[in-house]
Amino acid sequence: MKLNKTFAISMGVGALALILVAPWAKSQAPGPGGASGRGGGGGGGFGRGGTPFDYADNDGYQSIFDGQTLNGWDADTRYWSVKDGAIYANPTCEAPTGTIYAVWKNGSPGDFILKYELKGTPQINSGIQFRSYMTADDNVEFRYPGRGRGPAAPAAGGRGGSGRGGAQVAGGAGGRGGSGRGGGGGGRGPACANPGVPPSAAEEAKWDMYGPQADFDGGNNYGGMFYEQGGRAIISLPGHVILAEAGKPVKVLDTLADKATLDSWFHKEEYNQFMIVAKGNTTSIFMNGHLITEFIDNDPTYFRASGKIGVEVESTGEIWARNFWLKRL
Repeated sequence: MKLNKTFAISMGVGALALILVAPWAKSQAPGPGGASGRGGGGGGGFGRGGTPFDYADNDGYQSIFDGQTLNGWDADTRYWSVKDGAIYANPTCEAPTGTIYAVWKNGSPGDFILKYELKGTPQINSGIQFRSYMTADDNVEFRYPGRGRGPAAPAAGGRGGSGRGGAQVAGGAGGRGGSGRGGGGGGRGPACANPGVPPSAAEEAKWDMYGPQADFDGGNNYGGMFYEQGGRAIISLPGHVILAEAGKPVKVLDTLADKATLDSWFHKEEYNQFMIVAKGNTTSIFMNGHLITEFIDNDPTYFRASGKIGVEVESTGEIWARNFWLKRL
């Protein structure tokens, strides 16, 4: 997909800038007047700098999912499997999962670019964890406030309950809740004659994660949003540039797109291409070639500089996650 707009993404205050021009487009031929279009210097027709970002170019990236097995991933295989070349889960009303994770085992990246694709049915609520930690890991040095070892009570708007309601957060909605671990209905899905009971927190404790998440849901209410599992929950709805500072309300610095525009970029019940660019205190999240969220996190109470990658699911429906490519910066 070709963009008609160039995004300059700040990579930390006063630090590196990564220019993404038409992120999902193929590289273009040089323009008139030489490689730069102005008589010299590379640039593919873009003057002084930059060539189009090619989402399909995986040079320098590491594949972290083989498309056939869960090798390299840790998950409760009662619920997670591989289907049609993707990491797959299918929570239902009869067999709910609560909030569960498939965790990549082979690293805790700090600064990185992560590319992946997600597809889900309309009721699904999912996302990709990054810079996250395992709540049951005794060796985690930095935890969110009040979060000891193992699952704890939800933060404001946290993991229990149903839906995403809660107190308002500066710049967006309140905590999203999610399906949590309780109740037999399995989250927001339709009612059924024989509702099941999700696994207990104790059963899923070894896979439980807290940390940032690039959100995803089948209705695109939160797609590409920066959500913080176990921490600040919803910081702002998607479509914004956000600044967080210690002891201050979160500020919305700019609006990138309204809801109608965000929905026009979303591929309902088809694969959506996502990219997370995390550099220092700045995280940029793209969907189908468009910048959806940029979050500058200058709050040391919550900011995590590195951590685990994982796939999360809650609610009911099917989720497919595939084509994971990681490049460390």
